[in-house]
Amino acid sequence: MIARAPLYSRLVAPWMRRTLDPLLPVDRFSRVDRRIVFIIWTAGVVQGFAQSQAAATLPFTRAGLGLTEGEMSLLLGIARLAAFAALPLGWIGDHKGRRRPFLWAVTLVIAGGTLAGLAFESWQFGTAQAILRTGTAGMSGLAIVLLAEQVAPTIRAYAISFYGAAVSFGGGLALMTLPLADGGGSNWRTPHLLIGAALLVLPFLVRNVSESHIFIEAHDQRHWRELATGEWARRFWIVAGIGFLVSAYSAVALAFSTSRMIEELEISTGSTVLIGLLGGTVGGIGFFVGGHLADAWGRRKTTVISLLLALAGGLVIYWSESIVLLVVAVMVSSFGTFAFVPAGGSHRAELFPTGLRASANTAATNFALVGSATGLILGIFTIDRFGLSETVTALGVGMAAAAFLTLLLPETRGQDLTAASTDRR
Repeated sequence: MIARAPLYSRLVAPWMRRTLDPLLPVDRFSRVDRRIVFIIWTAGVVQGFAQSQAAATLPFTRAGLGLTEGEMSLLLGIARLAAFAALPLGWIGDHKGRRRPFLWAVTLVIAGGTLAGLAFESWQFGTAQAILRTGTAGMSGLAIVLLAEQVAPTIRAYAISFYGAAVSFGGGLALMTLPLADGGGSNWRTPHLLIGAALLVLPFLVRNVSESHIFIEAHDQRHWRELATGEWARRFWIVAGIGFLVSAYSAVALAFSTSRMIEELEISTGSTVLIGLLGGTVGGIGFFVGGHLADAWGRRKTTVISLLLALAGGLVIYWSESIVLLVVAVMVSSFGTFAFVPAGGSHRAELFPTGLRASANTAATNFALVGSATGLILGIFTIDRFGLSETVTALGVGMAAAAFLTLLLPETRGQDLTAASTDRR
């Protein structure tokens, strides 16, 4: 029997196939692969919508709470530091299973995001954001582990790209609610309160999120000490450092992008939303290009290029006043940021053995949150004194350093996760 070519190969012209190939997986998804990807995609949309509201509505939330830019930066930074409460979720993930702590994390995201819309004082808003960030730290680490351990190795990075795309899509939905926050008074609360609608999704996740088969079969119990000071310590601290530096830059660059356009450049709210959606939508192909390249080319190279593109685009956003350049910069920055998600996520999951994978990924996510907190807290000393653009540029040096640190890690493309403990290069 003659093997049949994939359907798209038979229906699409050769030149178009060559154009589409970088956007497609290097191997086929099975029914099981598609199912787990869709379930985690759904959770990712909820996460993205909830965690993006603080940044999307920042000018209006800040005014509603009576805070300066520097004070808002400090408040959001402290909220991220509180997210170290997610570390037990990673420990439970390695000792009791990935499923339950993941669902607890989703619940924290919905609860914290909704409570933020009910806050009357700044400390109440900060507490709600701390609850939300604890949930996002747990979700970000465990979602990637659940995907990495349940899809085929040849499409692992590409599968993770769907989770990243879901978080981004949720962020886009959050940006679309920005006009609801405009108008003064208590309007800033509306987008935050909309997060509560995600409670309708929770029963679906409870029914359908399944336990990782690799965890069930592994029986690979390990101690936190192996990450902190043991045989996996060097690898872990490099990964933690990369996450810290990337987040220190990106947290400030993302959190104040709407303020930069609306308050400094005096671009209308509607135009700001349009720039963000247009640039983010086009840049969104970075998820799938990044996933394809990470599976076909390698994790390290794709990660380095992604970080440098994100840095370059972000700096232009904070130094350009041209609408056209702003749109292009958002596209480039978004492309790099999005391509980093599948490349960096799959790399991080493959670097550690089964008995440490959830702990390592959750802890690395927490260090990323510390990085974002550090960047935002530094903002209270630097933004009001030196300027927003100057602060973002200084933090960009760390982003470049993160790209260099990535080269110190081993390449893991095609890694068998059940045998990761034998590879300690």
